Amino acid sequence: MKKEVIAILLFVILFGCAQDVNVPINEQNSPLHVSTLPNGMTVTTQELHATPLVTIQFWVHTGSKNENNTNNGIAHIFEHIWFKGTATQPVGSFHKRVEALGGELNAMTSTDWTMFYVTVPADKFDDIFPNMVDLLLHPAFNETEIAKETQVVLEEQRFSLNDPQRFVDDQFGLLLIDEHPYRNPTIGYPNTILNATQESIKHFYTTWYVPNNMNIVIVGDINELTVRQKIANAFKDFQQKPVPLLHNPVQKAITTPKYNSSFRSVGNSYIALGYLAPSANDTDKYAFTVLNAIFSSGESSRLQHLKQNNTLTSANSYYLPLNDMGVFELVAVIDPAKKGEAIAQILTQINTLKTTPVSPEELQRAKNQIKADTLRSQEEVFQIGFDIGKAWINGDVNEYTTYLTNINKVTSADVQRIADQYFIAHTMYEVKPNS
Repeated sequence: MKKEVIAILLFVILFGCAQDVNVPINEQNSPLHVSTLPNGMTVTTQELHATPLVTIQFWVHTGSKNENNTNNGIAHIFEHIWFKGTATQPVGSFHKRVEALGGELNAMTSTDWTMFYVTVPADKFDDIFPNMVDLLLHPAFNETEIAKETQVVLEEQRFSLNDPQRFVDDQFGLLLIDEHPYRNPTIGYPNTILNATQESIKHFYTTWYVPNNMNIVIVGDINELTVRQKIANAFKDFQQKPVPLLHNPVQKAITTPKYNSSFRSVGNSYIALGYLAPSANDTDKYAFTVLNAIFSSGESSRLQHLKQNNTLTSANSYYLPLNDMGVFELVAVIDPAKKGEAIAQILTQINTLKTTPVSPEELQRAKNQIKADTLRSQEEVFQIGFDIGKAWINGDVNEYTTYLTNINKVTSADVQRIADQYFIAHTMYEVKPNS
């Protein structure tokens, strides 16, 4: 379930100037403009004139949660197909054009969303934006390219299967979540990947890739009024359609521990341990973000102390606030001889968050870490656009401008309350070395 420096510059930003670190740098420079076209498409723009770049991001509120057990992975397959030309753009020509303009491009698929982006010099906006619109509105669905990309995705899936940390993460999701599509890997399974056909991919596209299910995010050295007019003109004939209602199962609370394991040819033990957590539209997500920072962010985190004591070979925890639920997951690599001790100490640290308030110093350290990570990310126009897009996916695009303010409001009591509320019964999947 999914990645993103300069220490002296950061020091100056945090401590050497008068800016309020509770407010994103770009918020102080330019407001966020959000509008809706007549066809229901959201348009979000922000002028940032510090660097002569622009990021163009097409966000679609569709991901693996929009799939079923027979087409799992199809959102990711279409992400690959999107770049494979139109009637007027031969396969490969778009990549070459972006490269010739000095830009970069990529796409991502997650549980709740798919995103396609290009970042180019700002004066090349008009040279690439029409091509992106063409790719969105008129994908070729070339059967030869579909066959090629299906094999590419299968190879990605094989790689995931052979990577013990990715494997344990996938198995953890299947164990934690009972029926909701979130339990499945975004990349799909071999049989569902091979189920994808030109017809099924087209059907997925025409069902979910509609303007009222999309946000066009443009950030950079632009005139936002001019850009918004160009977007309106480009999509004036893109017709609104009803977006089907999803009826995904509601995940029940987990009140007793879950455990499963398997053996592989590995030298260490790999564990994924975690809990259900607040969803993206739950205000408790801010407190949980701080909790996760206390637990695993920075050299002073509780998890880092276990690493320093040589209890863990490596470990990180992640909080994923998704649309329908949240997930807190720790993935650790452990010397098999120390496995019992390591798991016991991890659970002790988790339970301590429930019973003992965090100190004011530890709370502030966690908030400072989150602020620093946020400020660092805002050095790149791509990441600014990405954070805006994610806020929209989470239900309120304007939340992007209030994120650090909400983090700063979190109290020690909030952290203890949500630990007590969510850390009830853990789920754990373990990959053990072959005997």
